[in-house]
Amino acid sequence: MGELKIVKLRFRSALHLGANVSGIGLEETLPIAHSDTLFSCLINSYAEIHNGDKSAVKELLALFCDGKSPFRISSAFPFQILGSNVTYYLPKPLIGPPRFYDPTHGQRIKREYHKLVQNTRLISFDTFKKWLGYDGTTTRIGKVELENAATDAASLYTREIRPQHARDRLTDGTQIYHTGLVHFQHGAGLYFLVELNDTKCFGWDEFRNILCQAGRNGLGGRRSHGNGVFKVAKDTISNLDSNWEELFDLPEQNGFINLSLYLPETLDDLSPVAYQLIPRRGWCYSSVTPTQMKRQTVTMFGEGSVFRKKPKGALADVTPKEFTTHNIYRYGIPISLPINILETEDDVS
Repeated sequence: MGELKIVKLRFRSALHLGANVSGIGLEETLPIAHSDTLFSCLINSYAEIHNGDKSAVKELLALFCDGKSPFRISSAFPFQILGSNVTYYLPKPLIGPPRFYDPTHGQRIKREYHKLVQNTRLISFDTFKKWLGYDGTTTRIGKVELENAATDAASLYTREIRPQHARDRLTDGTQIYHTGLVHFQHGAGLYFLVELNDTKCFGWDEFRNILCQAGRNGLGGRRSHGNGVFKVAKDTISNLDSNWEELFDLPEQNGFINLSLYLPETLDDLSPVAYQLIPRRGWCYSSVTPTQMKRQTVTMFGEGSVFRKKPKGALADVTPKEFTTHNIYRYGIPISLPINILETEDDVS
């Protein structure tokens, strides 16, 4: 394992992160940034720092394609700072909480709040640890605690539906549609984990420069409207505290949970226990050319998916056939945490 740090993004403007499935006439938005969105933002910023030098970007991407990733990143999840306390939120594990597998009352408890578990997307750091038994026990997570976790995560941001219109250049006709935006509350934002595997090849100073450029460009969609801009301060990149280090140093484990999107390099890498598949589609963006085209669709394992083997992952080449400037990649190399999977969870899918 390389050197791990945590990056906190505090946004200066609204944020648009497109959902995987949108409604009719509505561009839905998410309260998280998938790891492939972050990766694209960082790589385009890296290209701008190198003045659009295609060879520099090509050499960097070649390391990822050859399995020598200079860095790995998680997806970005909400956090909130209140005074000296920081509350981090993580994806809900896709295996059930320990109470579902209680030999005496498990089935009754599962019937009681299985739907609540299904509808919960983000949980607090402490609830995450209890869910996966990091304290060495099957700590009871109750219905009220899950309801509070969902409410607390939702209180960190507000959603805005903003009307937009598109004008046809040939017919001069217009069409109304709506864009979803996220506004984070004071003291809240998104964080993600970064692991540098070879600081001699790619150091923290260079990563910080890339992050500063990315902050000026913005993260996510609708950047031409000023969305997604964030600031990079002295404490933006910080070391992991003891609580985070404990998650990565679990002494006994028989599985792993993803904190990023995951694309298996081969079918031999697959060992799923519980998972969600997420289609990744949309428009490709390149900082070296104004051309925009629909990139090829690729399906990945979502955050919170659980596997027996440690997932390694790969980049997906999603270059449109008509796009000849350079290759377009989607990031599928995850950061994962070791966990203990209860034996009674073998049949979960």
